[in-house]
Amino acid sequence: MNLQSVISTLIGCCAIAWASTVLAEPSPQAALLNQELTAKVPQSWQIHVTWRDEVLVAFITPPYQEAFDLWYAPEKLHQTMLSLCPGDGDALWHQLSPSQSIAMQPTVGGKSADSMRVQCPRAGA
Repeated sequence: MNLQSVISTLIGCCAIAWASTVLAEPSPQAALLNQELTAKVPQSWQIHVTWRDEVLVAFITPPYQEAFDLWYAPEKLHQTMLSLCPGDGDALWHQLSPSQSIAMQPTVGGKSADSMRVQCPRAGA
């Protein structure tokens, strides 16, 4: 096998790995949380839900000015993120193991900080 064949094979493998990651279906839990949040927030807000270890994180992005205003009003931001959490009787909680949790994380202009993440209170906790 020559060098060109090896490089072509490696590029092909990388492309397949990238495509399978990008095109992968979200987990049922992520899809459900995304659906619930879409029904709660204004249409102009963006939502991206993904697993980070044992935490189902919803990255919430209001329009820039609104996000900026919230970012500099920490108590209002915290309350807004907390209000998006699934309620005690929500079916999503039943789909998670006891070690898994849900969190809302605000973003502004594509930037965020884990310190701004709001853990959702779990029913019965």
